[in-house]
Amino acid sequence: MNRHIAFSLIVLSSVLHCRTVQSQEVARWTLEECIAYAYEHNIGIKQTELEVQSRQIARSDAGWAYAPDISASGSYSFSGGRVLDPTTYEFVENRSVNGTTTSVGASVTLFNGLRNFHNLERSRLDLRAALLGVEKARNDVRLTVTAYYLEILCAEENIRNAVRTVETLKLQEEKTRKSVEAGKVTSSDLLQIRSQRANAENTLLSARNAYDIARLNICQLLEIDDYTTFRTVAPADDLSGAAPMAVDTDALLWSAQQLPEVESARLGIDIARRDLRIARSSYYPTLSLSAGYGSSYSDARQKMFMNPDGTYRYEAYPFAEQYKHNANSYISVSLNVPLFGRLTTRHNVRRQKIAIRRAEYALRTAEKQVHKEATQALIDVRTAWDKYLSSQRYVASAEEAARRVERRYDLGAATVVDYNTAIAALVQARVQLLQAKYEYIFKTEIINFYLGRSK
Repeated sequence: MNRHIAFSLIVLSSVLHCRTVQSQEVARWTLEECIAYAYEHNIGIKQTELEVQSRQIARSDAGWAYAPDISASGSYSFSGGRVLDPTTYEFVENRSVNGTTTSVGASVTLFNGLRNFHNLERSRLDLRAALLGVEKARNDVRLTVTAYYLEILCAEENIRNAVRTVETLKLQEEKTRKSVEAGKVTSSDLLQIRSQRANAENTLLSARNAYDIARLNICQLLEIDDYTTFRTVAPADDLSGAAPMAVDTDALLWSAQQLPEVESARLGIDIARRDLRIARSSYYPTLSLSAGYGSSYSDARQKMFMNPDGTYRYEAYPFAEQYKHNANSYISVSLNVPLFGRLTTRHNVRRQKIAIRRAEYALRTAEKQVHKEATQALIDVRTAWDKYLSSQRYVASAEEAARRVERRYDLGAATVVDYNTAIAALVQARVQLLQAKYEYIFKTEIINFYLGRSK
């Protein structure tokens, strides 16, 4: 009975495992799911997030710079011969001395030209720059994932078109074979049809290879090991009856200037200006406050007592009592005024002024680059739409031409060369239409990205 139960459990677990594997194999990824998964697992994004953590630690360091430095120390010494007693500062002859010293001290900077304040503000700017770096990395990954995803969709449609072309040529090959047997056409026509079919099969292999490469690319970006199980979700529409994308040029260009790379360049100017203030703080004096408390013990020190007869006797000085009596404390204020530092501070100030100019030029360069990319995206989306419409007309005319040539070839009014040429033109037209379609979809995604619609 137990064996039957165990066997049943094994069979049930095997069935559940098989169903799980099958569900994993047929799982399909939407574009948004791919992007969300990349945000969580992409190594490039994780590296930028580590930089954020590093900047957070630096910001914490800058905040704690206001706190005092507190330290404690303790020491033990053993000396022999003629020894200086550290508690009485008297020499002891011909004996060994054991001694201990402990102390606690603290120091705090009261003023250093507001350097701590400027360092704290700079650390906040650095943290903001790191967060912008993460945002830019996510934007880059989003666009790359979108491009790879659309490549997969285009490759899938290319495969379907290639399969349809192969099937069409198979049918035509069969018709031609029968025509050869009936003596209507020569065997050379059949050979040319077979040659065209072989070329179509090679095109199908190339389409499948492109499909595998596109899946491999996106899985590498998503940090997925097995690309063979990756499947996409086909778009709901095929742009039939769609209208060209309407874009407000001013809104597009303004939104593009809010991208993280431009914000980071603006932040670079603030960081450079803060560095200038930090450099100028070295012109000011530094005021520090220190305080400490400590005590010591020496077994060479003895405690003196007066006898009733007026004489004195010496006894061991207890450790706790001696530590209590030897206690000392101090408070000190120090002022350090820079007089001449070999022009180091002056040169640092000049360097930071140059850095500000560099940051200003970097901002201008970033603004121009983003303006150019946004304008080019606007031109590209319009051109892609025109190419898509032109490709639709090309496919319609190529299909009609192929139908007419096929009909004439079946009637013997056209040569096999005419037929092959028409089929090749139709294949080229369909490939061009697919490329135009997904190019337009990708360009609209770029426009939406610049407009901030793809967050």
